[in-house]
Order: sequence, then structure tokens, then C-alpha cells
Amino acid sequence: MLNALPLLLIILPVLSQLIWGTFSIYKPASFKFSQISWINFILQIALSLVAFNIADYNFSKQYEQYPNPMRCGMPLVGMAVACFLLLFVLILILVIQFLIKRWRTKRNRINS
Repeated sequence: MLNALPLLLIILPVLSQLIWGTFSIYKPASFKFSQISWINFILQIALSLVAFNIADYNFSKQYEQYPNPMRCGMPLVGMAVACFLLLFVLILILVIQFLIKRWRTKRNRINS
């Protein structure tokens, strides 16, 4: 379970933004888009740190179980790059959802 948990943790805020951000655009009375965006942005940073620490713990346990004089840190670099990539994807989703929200409010003002 600990092997898949870091990947699940770094994907969770992106999926949450897709679901709750879209919900807040089409039903603005229920949730505010800015609150959901800030919560998911902060969660992405916090859960990335937690996921990196869990991955580091997994690799240290693996090295204790199978001792080898050569240790490679490339999986941790891959985890860090995945965290940055998903942070970029989250920011891209936020920008696209913000533009859609602004376009919808502008269109509603013109029609009414």
C-alpha cells in the first residue's frame, strides 16, 4: 500500500480541482471558486511533501531489506519531478477554469 500511496497523494488535489472547480463554476451558490482553488493549491504543496517523505521511507526500508553498497536516488528525483509536473498541471487547470468562469459571467451579464 505504501508503494502506491505517494502517487495517489500527488494526484488527489488535481482530481479534486477538476471535480469541485467545475462544480463551483456551474453551481456558484454552493462553493466559491477562489476558496476551492486556494485549498487545492495548498493541498498540492503539502501532499507533495508528504508523498516525498513516504517515498523516501519506502526506499530506505527497501535498502534495509536488501542491502546493497550502491544506492540510487533517481526514483526520488522522479518523484520530485512528478510533484512539480502535477503542480504545473494544477495551475494550468486553475487558469482554464478561471477563464471559463469569467467568460460565463461576462456572457450572463450581456444576456440579462
